[in-house]
Amino acid sequence: MEPFSFKKILRIGMSYAQTPLEKRRIALFNYLIIFCVCTSLVLGVITLSFGLIVQPILCLAASIILSLSLQFNRSGKIQFSKSYFIFVGVAMIISAVLIYIDEGIYADTENMLFAAMAISMFLIDGIKKHFAFWLIFASYILLKIFTLNSQGMEFGDTYGLIIVNNLVVASILYLFLYVFRSILIKAFDRSDQHEQTLRSLLDNAPLLMALVDQEGNFILANNNYAKRFGYSRRELLGRNRIEVLPKQIFDKHEPMFQEAIAEKKQVSFLEETNLPDGSTISANGKYEPILNSEGDLESIAICVDDVSELVRAHKALKVANETKDKLFSIIAHDIKSPLNLFHSILNLNHDDVISMEQFIEYQDSLKKRLESLTGTVDELLEWARMQLGGINAYPAKVNISEVVKENADLFHTLIKRKNIDFKIDTPKDMEAWIDENHFKVAIRNLIHNAIKYTNGGGKVQVVSDQNENETIVSIVDSGVGMSSDRIQSIINKEIQKSKVGTDQEMGAGLGLSLSLGLLEKNNCDVSLTSEPNKGTKVEIKIPKSATD
Repeated sequence: MEPFSFKKILRIGMSYAQTPLEKRRIALFNYLIIFCVCTSLVLGVITLSFGLIVQPILCLAASIILSLSLQFNRSGKIQFSKSYFIFVGVAMIISAVLIYIDEGIYADTENMLFAAMAISMFLIDGIKKHFAFWLIFASYILLKIFTLNSQGMEFGDTYGLIIVNNLVVASILYLFLYVFRSILIKAFDRSDQHEQTLRSLLDNAPLLMALVDQEGNFILANNNYAKRFGYSRRELLGRNRIEVLPKQIFDKHEPMFQEAIAEKKQVSFLEETNLPDGSTISANGKYEPILNSEGDLESIAICVDDVSELVRAHKALKVANETKDKLFSIIAHDIKSPLNLFHSILNLNHDDVISMEQFIEYQDSLKKRLESLTGTVDELLEWARMQLGGINAYPAKVNISEVVKENADLFHTLIKRKNIDFKIDTPKDMEAWIDENHFKVAIRNLIHNAIKYTNGGGKVQVVSDQNENETIVSIVDSGVGMSSDRIQSIINKEIQKSKVGTDQEMGAGLGLSLSLGLLEKNNCDVSLTSEPNKGTKVEIKIPKSATD
C-alpha cells in the first residue's frame, strides 16, 4: 500500500483531466476542499470555546459534507463535485447566519459568501460562472437585508448605502476576478505550450534524461528514460530512484549520486548496462548538480547517452590497429627474412665465397623457402582483397571428393617426410553448393594446417558426410592442438601470430582467417574444437543446394 501524502490528495481526479490546465484546476479544487474542511474544523473549535453548541455541530457537519467532494473527484465526477462543493458551502454559510441571527449574534458571517463568489468564478466554466456569482451575491443581499432588519434598522439612506456599497464591492470583485481569470488561463496556456515544446525537445533527444530531487524522487523525465525502465512518464514522476532502478544499477550508482550531492560537482561514468527493457547499452552519463542563485543544491540532472556504436567503432579500430601490427610483423619476418636469405646466398655465390657445387646444394632449401614465400604473398593478397570487399562468391555444384583429393596431393611430399597417417573418407559422388575456388583455398589451408601442426608419425583425416540439407566436411588431426583463447581468436577471423610447424614449416598466420572468411561468404557454418596436445577438429557445414 502506498504511503499517505498531501501530494497524493492533490492529485485525486487528475487522471480524468484532458489538459494540463485542467489538471492544475483539479489540484486547486482539491486544495480548496482541504482548506475549507480544515477551516470548518478550526471554526468549530473556536465557537465551541465560546460556549456555543449548534455552531460547532454545524461546522463539523460542514467539514464532513464538504470532504465528500474528494470522493466525487476520485470517481471522475469532477463537474458535479464542483457544483456540490459550492452549493453545500453556500448552504452552510446561510445556515450559520440564520442560526446566529436567531441567537441574536451579528458577526457578519454572511461576508463569507464573497469567498464563495470568488471560488465560483474559478471552478465553474462558461456562462454558468456569471450566473453562480450573481446568484450567490443575491443570496448575500437577502441575508444582509434580513440581518439589518433583525437589528432593527429601518429602510433609509444608510440602509440603501450599505446595499449600494456591497453592490460596488461585488462589481469590482467580479470585474477583477473575470480579468484575472482570463489572464491566468492565457498564462497557463502559454506555459503549457512552452512545457509541451520542452517535453518534445526532451523526448526527441536520443538521450536518457531525468531530474530528481535530493531524496532521489523524480521531478522530470523524458519518454526515452521512462520507457527504458518500464514506466510511462506519468508513472515515473514522484517515484524514488530505489523504486525505479534495478538493484544492481542502484547499488552501483548510489555512491555516484551521493557524491554529486555532497561535493556539488559533476560525476561522470562510462559502463555497459543491462536495462529493464532487455536492452544492453554502453552508457556514457553524468550526474549534474543544479544549484540556485545562493549556491544551494536544488536537484540533480541525470543525462545518459547510448554510445554503443562509438564503443563498437573503438573496438573495431583497436582490432584494425592490432591487425596492422600483425601485418607489419608478417611482412618483416615472413617476407623480408627469406628475401634477405636469398640475397645473402646470391652474394656469396657472386663473390665466390661458396662454389657452384655448394650453391646447388642450397637449391632445395631455397626452393622450399621460395614456395613458402609465394604462398605467404598469395594469402596476403587474397586476405587484403577480402577485407576490401573485393571477393564475391559464385557458388555452384562442386564435387567434394575431387577437390579434397586434388588439394591433399599438393602435400604428398610433406606427408611422406613427416610419416603422417593421412586418410581421406569422402564418397566419390558427394556434392555441395559452394564457390569451387573458395573451397579449394579453404580446404588447402585447413589440410596444410592439420599436417603442419601434427608431429611426425601422427594422424590426419578428412571425412565427409551428408544430411538432408548439408554436406559436412571434417578435418581431424592428432596434432599439438590449441588453447580456447586462440580458438576464439580464429573464430573472430583475426590474423594469427606466425607459428612454425612441428617440422619448422613456415607460415604467415593468414590461412585460417582467409579460409573462414571465404567459407562465410558461401553461407557455410564452421565449428572448431581443440585441446592442447590432443589435436584439432574443424567441421564445415556446406549447403547441399542453392539457398535463398
